[in-house]
Amino acid sequence: MSPTVRTRRATTVALATDALLPAPGRRVLLSPFDVYWAALPPVRRVFLFAPPSPPVDIADIARELRSSLAALLPAFHPFAGELVYDPESSRLAIVCDEGAGVAFVEAETELDFARLVEDGAEHDVDALQQLVPDIRREELPAPVMAVQVTEFVGGTGGMAVGVALHHTAADGRGLWRFLEMWATAAAAGIRGLPVTEETSLQLHDRSLAHFDGDVELAGLFLRQTVPELPRTVPKEGPPAGVRTHLSRRTFTLRASAVRRLKQQLCSEGGTVKAPSTFAAVVAHGWVSIAGASGFFTDGGPVFATFLADIRAHMSPPVPESYIGNCLALCTVSLSGTELAGADGLSRACVAIREAVAEVRRDPLRDRSRWFTKFADIPRGRAVIIAGSPWFPTNAVDFGFGMPARAELASMNHDGEMVLVAGREVGSVQASVALAADKMPAFHELFLTHGTSNLELVFSPSTSRA
Repeated sequence: MSPTVRTRRATTVALATDALLPAPGRRVLLSPFDVYWAALPPVRRVFLFAPPSPPVDIADIARELRSSLAALLPAFHPFAGELVYDPESSRLAIVCDEGAGVAFVEAETELDFARLVEDGAEHDVDALQQLVPDIRREELPAPVMAVQVTEFVGGTGGMAVGVALHHTAADGRGLWRFLEMWATAAAAGIRGLPVTEETSLQLHDRSLAHFDGDVELAGLFLRQTVPELPRTVPKEGPPAGVRTHLSRRTFTLRASAVRRLKQQLCSEGGTVKAPSTFAAVVAHGWVSIAGASGFFTDGGPVFATFLADIRAHMSPPVPESYIGNCLALCTVSLSGTELAGADGLSRACVAIREAVAEVRRDPLRDRSRWFTKFADIPRGRAVIIAGSPWFPTNAVDFGFGMPARAELASMNHDGEMVLVAGREVGSVQASVALAADKMPAFHELFLTHGTSNLELVFSPSTSRA
């Protein structure tokens, strides 16, 4: 068992009373895009930082993280609230009343920092999860966000900043916008620059993502995902034998590897237009996971699911700075034998591009089937893609350098791949969770399948600046 993390101090970063909006603004009624995520565990991101040079006292770092968070909260006030359920209206909302704030934990640990950022190492999932506060609740109300800063004592030292955020409050674009702004404010304080309070409110008004039938759709999603509200988890646990021992590793595709992958896809597909980085990397991951799962000789369907940001494709368009969820579920499938063929990578890429194009044409076309489309996929036959190669993980510099490693501690599905931008411009970091017996085959396929040399390397820490 991994060494434990010990709490030194637990406080609350309060949302300033004078920053609260008038009473109606303290209650954010959630859209169907938000309530779709009501039953999922919170998003738990952890950033690992090598000891800063010159050294900075951990107490000073914690103080600046707290003060910069306090300055930013007025712009992100729903993050300081609680997720609640109103049985009279059958609606979910985030409520920011007097006393609203974000739990802030300061901790220490003897966990081996060097091991956690080691190139190619198997993830210590238990350790990563200890570095992020746990805001899960079996029954509402539940906190929306919490933060933890942990000092690694002994060994090489180091520090972790962990953030937990309930997915109903924001999608990936909204979370990364918050993280970038918080890091910028904290860095200013640590470097002795003035930290100004963020006064321009970010866009949390769910009416910006309104469409005909949205209230009815929100009700449908609640009935499908959390039928026992205010309980948010089933009373019965998963059936015996369902839990699978997962292996987790992080890979980085260098910018040159991404370029060659796109060139290969252009050549195979007979098109001059290169696919997007997202389509190319997801296709490569889909084929590699299918092969590692033994589906190459299988005529049954292998599914790939991912989310598409539809802000720009709604009518009217939703502002780019909108913080709430505005995502459509995309599900595509090909047979294992199709994915195994000489043109399997190209077929996968075409299927992904067509799904994205369809969403752009009509983002809400099959919205009532999003939940059932995913729920009906046979167990073990889905490749689940989260994140984006444009999420700027390494832009999260709180004032003591880029992270040596950044991970999603909450990924826990066999066949899941989470994408973020790598440290090198144009590179992509892919964190992968698979049943342990599949990982060696995936490793080989992901590095070599269909290419002479993708120039892949393990973990983002291989190219530290």
